[in-house]
Amino acid sequence: MTLPDTMNPSPEMVNDLRRQFQQKMEKSAAKIPPGGFHENDLNRIFANDVWLTKFLENNDLDMKESLKQLWETCIWRKTANINEICEDNIRMDYVHEGMMFPRGKDIDGKTLFIYRSRLYTRGSRNLDDMKRVFLYWLERLIREANDDYLTFMFELTDAGLSNVDMDYTRYIITTLKNYYPYSLNYILVYDLPWILNATFHIIKKLLPAKAVDRLKNINNKSIRDYVSEESLLVPWGGMDDYEFKFVPEKKNLQLPLENNNSIIHNNNNTLKKVHFANLSPTESPMNESSNSNFENVDGEMLRIIPQSTIAFTKSGNELHGNVEIINIDTKAVTYKIKTTAPEKFRVRPSTGVLSPGGSVTINVVLQQGQQVTTLGREKFLVMCMALGNDLSTNTHDLAELWKNTAANSASVEQHRLKCSLPTNLDDGSMRNGMPAYGGAGGDMYGSGAGYSGNGADKQFSHFQQAVSQLRDSNQRLESQVKFNQTLQWISLALFLLLSVAIVYILKIEIKNSTSQYCLRE
Repeated sequence: MTLPDTMNPSPEMVNDLRRQFQQKMEKSAAKIPPGGFHENDLNRIFANDVWLTKFLENNDLDMKESLKQLWETCIWRKTANINEICEDNIRMDYVHEGMMFPRGKDIDGKTLFIYRSRLYTRGSRNLDDMKRVFLYWLERLIREANDDYLTFMFELTDAGLSNVDMDYTRYIITTLKNYYPYSLNYILVYDLPWILNATFHIIKKLLPAKAVDRLKNINNKSIRDYVSEESLLVPWGGMDDYEFKFVPEKKNLQLPLENNNSIIHNNNNTLKKVHFANLSPTESPMNESSNSNFENVDGEMLRIIPQSTIAFTKSGNELHGNVEIINIDTKAVTYKIKTTAPEKFRVRPSTGVLSPGGSVTINVVLQQGQQVTTLGREKFLVMCMALGNDLSTNTHDLAELWKNTAANSASVEQHRLKCSLPTNLDDGSMRNGMPAYGGAGGDMYGSGAGYSGNGADKQFSHFQQAVSQLRDSNQRLESQVKFNQTLQWISLALFLLLSVAIVYILKIEIKNSTSQYCLRE
């Protein structure tokens, strides 16, 4: 996001980030997803400075953090097939509904990307398809704006609790934060109903501290401070009577590399083109090998898929997630899986041995009766260490080896994983008490301080609590509304019955009075 106090990276810093990324590709070829990084992403790295500058600005010129975020972004874009998202592989019926679309400019001349909340009812559409529609628009607008900033507007006019899907909102914000650094000029929340105030505060908590100033809660009076007069739609008090109609993207906006070439930065700080086929196997970013001939220059023994988060999905009455671990070392390794809540999960297999190039898929299942809403707080630790030729690999000996080896030993490699909540679950049948944390001496088991996350994990935990509270409040409110509606119908029915009874009684009384009068006459 554009901030007044942004530190501008020098050309030397940009070149240094490019050089370090190239070195990491050469050294960590086995960690690159199959097929290598996408050529469009490599082109953005090696052909110009715009993308790299954004990563440096986003991390306050911290080279290590910038490289880490750039690397993780390239892996995410490759594994999620971001560059392949187009009109041929998304739900075009969702697009034509006009839930989100670009229109006009903000006060700084940046493209306005509008999301109309009232057109989406929570649970009415497939969430994964909705995510891809969002990514389609985001990628398209960035291409059309030549990597310039965008302004994202949540339009909440006539929206209610059923129109706010916090899982989807969280996905939008975290995706922008993690993989699209410095892409937003503003985040505008327009016409926020008082009943959705909690939504605004949750969005605010999701943003990094220096981006909070870019989040604006606006109404029909203050909107002119952020949206240009000519871009004001009629519902916002403007004169633009635009009605959404989808226009296909022009096909000449993609920037593929010709003949699968990349642009490599050499020692003289000049750019030269190098064909991937001309690189040696250990230099090639397309190298997928993880056999015994691979030299593990980073010193890591395992590749973990996914790298940082276990995504749980619902299957029947169970929630489960999978983690694949691959031995990228030249020696056999033994691995062990630990968790902050051993009573909460069933992990199979939790320990074992991997030969060079070998892999295993770890299945993690949430035990029945555990509280689903606290799943996002838990973490897993994948540990491994090399096995000498003289060490036994039977179950008993491996258990003794891990029992006598401290988790923080120099011979133990560690990989930490968080848990993510599934988006389509009913946790009513899975509630129980809060999970207990354990661990002594820095380990995750037993009593004591236990394994704890960093500040970001704590914020995520607070967010999960806020989402849970919002859902509970939403359910209570919906139940109350339904009860009130039922009570109104019952009251109306009783009123009608009482009215009919009164009319009937009056009719009988009038008839009797008339008969008595006639008799007296």
